[in-house]
Amino acid sequence: MSSLIFEPHSDKQNDVLYSQKRTTICASGIQYGKTTIGVMRLKIAMHEFTHPTDNFIVTSPTYKILYQSTLPPFLHWNKGIGRYDKKNECFNIKGGGKVWFRTGTDPDSVVGITNVRHILCDEAGLYGLYFYENIQARSAIKECPITIVTSPYSLNWLYRDYIRKYKMGDQYTLETVHLCQARSNENPYFPLAEYENKRRTMEPRRFNMMFGGNFDKAQGLVYSCFDSSKHWIDPVRLPEGTRYLAGVDWGYTHPFVIVVRAITPLGMHYQVAEFYATQLMIGDKIDAAHRLKAQWPIEKFIADSANPDDIEEFNRAGLRCVPANKDIKKGIEAHWELINSGLYQVFKGDNFHTIDEYEMYHYPEAKDLKPDQDESEKSDLPVDKENHCADANRYITIATFTTSKKPNKIISSENSNIIPSRVSSDYDLKRDKLLKKKRFDGHVL
Repeated sequence: MSSLIFEPHSDKQNDVLYSQKRTTICASGIQYGKTTIGVMRLKIAMHEFTHPTDNFIVTSPTYKILYQSTLPPFLHWNKGIGRYDKKNECFNIKGGGKVWFRTGTDPDSVVGITNVRHILCDEAGLYGLYFYENIQARSAIKECPITIVTSPYSLNWLYRDYIRKYKMGDQYTLETVHLCQARSNENPYFPLAEYENKRRTMEPRRFNMMFGGNFDKAQGLVYSCFDSSKHWIDPVRLPEGTRYLAGVDWGYTHPFVIVVRAITPLGMHYQVAEFYATQLMIGDKIDAAHRLKAQWPIEKFIADSANPDDIEEFNRAGLRCVPANKDIKKGIEAHWELINSGLYQVFKGDNFHTIDEYEMYHYPEAKDLKPDQDESEKSDLPVDKENHCADANRYITIATFTTSKKPNKIISSENSNIIPSRVSSDYDLKRDKLLKKKRFDGHVL
């Protein structure tokens, strides 16, 4: 058995170690010791639950982070109490029980693991929402604790669903979540001279995220003009004559996505619905499309042209489907301008994966480079990750929106307490009349 002794370096770290809340979050600056404290919480659970069928899960966003950051401290602090099986990516505990290691590279990789007693999520700020939803599902049967340790990276699901609600005093969040936010220099072993040097030389917003443990908008976002406080709105009634299109991004291991866009006669674009799932056969995808069409009168599905057989199957099933223009740069330019114009908004109550991608879809940074690449080799295209809703939206926008050099100001939505309907004759058209004319390019239909 391991004879190593761990002592928390501060009261904050001690409170994380012994938290009894269902979800424990340690969001801190680098080198605070967050991964170590997460491993120690897991180790306590491993000693508490010792039945041979007990399972534990450790997750990381990528294999690179798993092998460089997550796995080494786990093996260090659990030396002598089990054996790591690299082939099956699990740690076999002496006397029974397993610790499974999984990454967001395959968001379904945690599916099927049963009798889970504790889950550790390392650098969870880099997880897509779908991966975390699957992690939550693994914790449900035994209501096991989830420990999240991360640096702040963006204003994605972690900030939206936990950090912001906690700080706003949401009662349920306060009852179920323990939140620790800490600066790097709150670790007494972190060199103070280095902290002060970075504070003087780094861009303040970036410093406050990397060393201060504060959440902010990520750098290098593809759609940096998207502001959830302005573009994510309560549903509004849609006017008579509104047309509905759907963008489709095919996938099996990667998510299959449909987004539904409503375009009003005067050119407002509203995303009204999304569908997001993996491991679906073509029949399941057709069923999902029919369900959306039953709710919204979708005229046409604009789909990734990489799957011509699936496009044909949609058409055979009575779903008008055409291949999309896949020009990434042109599509991004068009969708960026659509957002910036104030003519695009997303309905609340749904579309959570879309909102999450707007906060995560980014151009390459140093962390996205392969080990043998340098900064000069960064691609001028976005990182091909957490972009499935973004691609589906791009397909619609490039087919429907005529760009302009004169963006309009965002006009706040009216009737925000009204549930949307497919066609409504009593819609207040005053809102659309306030907008400069940027009409729907109907000839592509």
